[in-house]
Amino acid sequence: MTIDDKIDSLLKKLEELNNEGGQWNISRETGQFLYQLILEKKPQVMMEIGASNGYSTIWQAMAARHVGAKFYTFEFVPDKVRDLVHNLQIAKLIQYVNIIPDDANKRLKHWEEKIDYVFLDGRKNEYLAQLKLLEPHLNEGALIVADNVISHKHVLEDYLYYIANDKKYKSELKDLGTGLELSYYSG
Repeated sequence: MTIDDKIDSLLKKLEELNNEGGQWNISRETGQFLYQLILEKKPQVMMEIGASNGYSTIWQAMAARHVGAKFYTFEFVPDKVRDLVHNLQIAKLIQYVNIIPDDANKRLKHWEEKIDYVFLDGRKNEYLAQLKLLEPHLNEGALIVADNVISHKHVLEDYLYYIANDKKYKSELKDLGTGLELSYYSG
């Protein structure tokens, strides 16, 4: 995978910030995996819940640009929204991302567009509620990627139980970063 030097430099800067603490970014390995996954699956409408400073958003936006997907991201913390916009502008990817600076739970109640790909990386105790709000809008074959399923397994027990036992989902665990659960929706 070849990454533009300017974007790679920004990603390295964000990785250093993450290592200093206070950020909750995905690992580079996870970012590369999401990028490749999006290139392979070619979703048309993508959503991220929990953009933070934009590290994961950059990886997904690069892929969205390549596959021509519409990409929405939610972040409601004002300082993080500011950093997200700034970092996407530096990466020259801002035009590929529809930033929704609001609480996803509020907005998902009124969502209308069908979705092919979701990356859950916000408040862990809200994954299940968010998934249930999204279900009426998931296309058959939609992919839901939940982050932190190993590191926060205790908080995600209800989410993990639901996707493991609901026949609408076929899931697999990827031991990358803090753990990813990939769930395919069959409708």
